[in-house]
Amino acid sequence: MKVDDDKRVEQLLQFKMMTQVLKSTFKDSDSFALVLESLTQAMTDKNGSIDMKKLGISQKDLFDLGHGGKERLTSAVNQISSKINSGNLTIDELVEKASKKYCIDKELLFAVIKQESDFDPNCTSYMGAMGLMQLMPETASDLGINNPYNIEENIDGGAKHLRGYLNMYGNCKELALAAYNAGPGTLQNRGVKNVEAINRLPYETRDYVKKVMKYYGK
Repeated sequence: MKVDDDKRVEQLLQFKMMTQVLKSTFKDSDSFALVLESLTQAMTDKNGSIDMKKLGISQKDLFDLGHGGKERLTSAVNQISSKINSGNLTIDELVEKASKKYCIDKELLFAVIKQESDFDPNCTSYMGAMGLMQLMPETASDLGINNPYNIEENIDGGAKHLRGYLNMYGNCKELALAAYNAGPGTLQNRGVKNVEAINRLPYETRDYVKKVMKYYGK
């Protein structure tokens, strides 16, 4: 019985710590709406409700929270801004930093991350692309990245990579995104020099550009 009690107390303490941290770091922004969407999808069950088991919260824990505890907990989870740490920095802060460093709209960076990895820093594609901004091994090496799964290195490297394409295509976001996805060689080989010619590219790249620009919303 003592083991169960200790476990329950530990869960409640973890929950209290989590909610306090999230309340203090929550930011009401369009960018975090994308992060929130990804997080809530990961935490919901097949019926679209918050899966308390994924939070490590038992029925006994919910009972101890008092009347309406589950509803309050669900409400708190629905306000989470996904505090994923890299040292003391969040994804939001790192994107802000990269945005200023490489003169890229942070909403565009968030849109790329959303489409590339859905905010999963451990994401690896079947082609071997890694991390939040899905950098290929040779790209990561060229950018001087030691650990592509480190969110600070990944975001900085991905932003630098995208900045290079923005410079290459006269700051045209659609062409830069197409090159980020398919490589500049593909654009050159298919004679893609303007936005209207993007329809010459493979469906995957056309769909990629369309989705990122939709998330970008500008």
